[in-house]
Amino acid sequence: MAANNRSTAQEQQNQDILMIEGMRCGSCAIAVEALLKKQPGVSDAAVNFAADVAMICWDKEKPPLANLQQAVARLGYRLHSSVDPDRSKLQAESVRKHLQRRLAVAVVFGMWSMMPALLIYLAPFGAVEAEVLWPLAVASGLFAAPVVLYSGSHFYRVGWRTLIAGAPGLDSLIFLAVFAACIISTWQIFAGSYHVYFDAAVMLITFQLIARLLDTSVRRRASEIIRRYLQHVPEQVTLKTPEGKLETRPASNIKTGEHIVLRAGEQLALDGQIVQGHGQADLSMLTGEHMPQALGPGAELLAGCQLVEGELELVVTASTGQRRIDQLSRSISALLSRKTTLQRLTDRIARILLPVILIAATAAVGLALVQGVPIPEAAARGLAVMIISCPCALSLAIPLVITMGHANMINRGIVLQDPAALEAAAEVGAIVFDKTGTLTTGEPSVNSITPAKQWTESGLLQLAQDTLLESPHPVARGLMANRHSVPEPAPEGTRESFSGLGTRWVNGETVALAGRASWLREQGIDVPPTEDTGMSVYLACNGLYAGKIGFQETIRQESAATIRQLVQQGYVIYLLSGDTRKACLDLAKRLGITPEHVLSEYSPEQKHSFIANLEQQTPTVFVGDGLNDGLALAGARLGIAVGNAASATGAAAAVYLTESIAKVPTTLQLAQRARKLMYQNLFWAVGYNALVIPLAVTGWIQPVIAAVAMSLSSLCVLLNSLRMQSQIECDSAVSSCKLSSSLQPLT
Repeated sequence: MAANNRSTAQEQQNQDILMIEGMRCGSCAIAVEALLKKQPGVSDAAVNFAADVAMICWDKEKPPLANLQQAVARLGYRLHSSVDPDRSKLQAESVRKHLQRRLAVAVVFGMWSMMPALLIYLAPFGAVEAEVLWPLAVASGLFAAPVVLYSGSHFYRVGWRTLIAGAPGLDSLIFLAVFAACIISTWQIFAGSYHVYFDAAVMLITFQLIARLLDTSVRRRASEIIRRYLQHVPEQVTLKTPEGKLETRPASNIKTGEHIVLRAGEQLALDGQIVQGHGQADLSMLTGEHMPQALGPGAELLAGCQLVEGELELVVTASTGQRRIDQLSRSISALLSRKTTLQRLTDRIARILLPVILIAATAAVGLALVQGVPIPEAAARGLAVMIISCPCALSLAIPLVITMGHANMINRGIVLQDPAALEAAAEVGAIVFDKTGTLTTGEPSVNSITPAKQWTESGLLQLAQDTLLESPHPVARGLMANRHSVPEPAPEGTRESFSGLGTRWVNGETVALAGRASWLREQGIDVPPTEDTGMSVYLACNGLYAGKIGFQETIRQESAATIRQLVQQGYVIYLLSGDTRKACLDLAKRLGITPEHVLSEYSPEQKHSFIANLEQQTPTVFVGDGLNDGLALAGARLGIAVGNAASATGAAAAVYLTESIAKVPTTLQLAQRARKLMYQNLFWAVGYNALVIPLAVTGWIQPVIAAVAMSLSSLCVLLNSLRMQSQIECDSAVSSCKLSSSLQPLT
C-alpha cells in the first residue's frame, strides 16, 4: 500500500487542474484539449466540458501558466490557475440562458421559414402556382435569417476556431454546412430560381441547439463538489495571539505557525497539530466512523473534524487552499476530468467523420461536373452530402438515453448525476461497500446488558440513560433510542464529562459513573477483568460496580438482503472502512461477507488506491455515504452515494440513491440496459452515414430530402431511446420482487 501511495503522490506532483472559462460545448473542449497537448512541456491533457476544467500533465518541468493562457486565449477562452465553483456556476447559468434564447428564436422563426419551404415541396402536386414559388423562396430566406445570423452564430465561431486550431469537430461541420446552404440558396434566388435550402440550415441549427441544452443539463458536477466540500468547513477560527488574547478571525487570514483554539462542539477550519489540551473528536469527515477518538498534545487534527469534548490549542500546519480537504476536492476534480469509453469513442468518430464528409462532398461536386451537371446542381449535391451526413444522431445518441431514463429513475429513488454511470455498470464484477452509514446506521444499539448481582437489566439500563443523558457521544445516543419507554421526567443533578474517559453524575446522595473500565478502576471501583473494546459502557453507583452494557453497530434492515441478492447475481462483495479491524470483521460476519474481502483502517487516499488497484482486475462499484468516501466514489468505475450522504459525497458520486442500498441491484440492471441502448444509437448513427453518403455522392438525394433524412435519423435514435422507459418499469418490478422475497428479519 505504501508503494501505491508513493506512486499516487508522484502522479499528483506531475499534474495540475486548471479552470477554463468560455466553453459552451463539447467541441470547445476538444479544441482546447488538442491545443494544450501541442504546448511545449505538456505530456498530456484532458479537458472536461462538464466541469470546465483541464488536467495537464508534464514529465520534467511544469510548463509556465502564462504560455498556456496565451495559447488558449487564441481560441477565445480564458485559463485560470484556480477552480472557482461560484464563477463556474455563473458561467453555466449564462450559457444555458443564451442557449434557451437562441433556441426560442430558432423555433419561432424556423417554423415560419419551413412553411413557405413546405409549399415549394408541394408545388409538383399543384399546391401553389408557379409564379409564387420565387416569392416563397425569398420568404423562406427572410424568416431563416434570424436563425442563421443569431441562433447559429456560436456554431460558426467555434467551428472556425476549431478548424484553425487543427481540431475540427461537429461545429466545424455545422459551420460549413450552414454556410454552403446559405450561399447556394442566395445564389439561386439571385439567379431567379426557387430551389433554396434555408430550411435545411434552420433544421440543422435547431437540432444542435437542443443537443447542447441536453449537454448543459449534466454540467457543474465537479465545481459543485468543491463548493459543497468547503461548505462543511467553518469560515471563522479563534486565534490565540502571542499575548494570549483570543480573537475571532477569518480562516483565510490565518497563516501556518499561528495558534488557534478549538472548543467543544466547534468544527476545525484549518489543519493543525495539538500543542495543549485533551479532547474527543469526531473524525467522520475523513474516516467515516462516528465513534469519537481521544486526542492529546502531538496529535494531528484536520479541517472539517469536530471536537466533541474538551478544549484544544493547535498550531496551524496548513492554511486555506493547502488543507487536506482542499487536496481531496482537487483530486476528485482530476478524477472527474477523465473521459469515459463512450466519450472517447464519440470524439474519435466525430474527428474521423468530418474529413470523410468533406472528401465525400468534394467528390460529389467533382463527379457531377464530370457528368456535365450545371454548377448550381453540382454544388447542391455537395451540400446534400454535408447535410445528410451531419452527425446530429451521433450528438443525440447518448443524451437522449440519459434524458429518457432520468425521470423514470428519479421516481424510483435513483438520481443519475453522471451519464458515464450508464456505461460503467455494464461489466462490473466487484462491489465495494463502505461500512458506517451505508450498511449500518452509524448509531450503535444495545447488544447486551450484564448487571452486577444487586442490579437488574432494566435498572442498569435506566442508570446508564440517566448518567449519560446530556452526553454527545454516539454510544449515549444509542442508549437514548430506548428512552421513550421510560415515562419518568429527565433526572436532575449535575453531570461532569471527562474527555475520552467517562461521565460522573451526582444527584443528591447518588454518585454514578459511566465510561471505560480503566477509568472506573482509577476511581477506586472494583471492575471485573474484561477486554475494553470501546463498544461497552461500564457503570458504577455509590462506589460499587453496577455492570456493563455492550453495543454493536445497527445494521440497516435492507443490507443483508441486498448483499445476498448481489452475490446471487455473481458480484464479488468487499467491505472497505476506516474503522477498526475487529468492528469490520464483526459486521462482515453478520452480513455474510468473507473475511478475505474485508479492508479496515483505510484513509480516503488508501480507499482510492485500493479501488484503483481493484479496477485493474475487474470494473468496480463503490457504494458510500461519507465525506471521506468522495475520492473513492469519484475514482471508481461507478460511484453510488446512498441515503443521507453528505452533499459533497452525493455530488462526487455518479449515482445517488435517495432511499437506501436496496436500489443498488436495480441501478446496475438499468445502467446495463441504458448502455446497450447507447451503443445501439451509436451503431445506427454511424451505419446511417455509411449508407447515405454514397447515395448522396451519386446524386440520388437532393438537399431537401437530405434534411428530411437527417431528421429521420435523429428520430430513429429518439424512438430507440424511448424504449428505456418501458424497460426501466419492467426491470424495476422484477428487481423489487426479488428483493422483497429475500428480506428476512435480522437477529
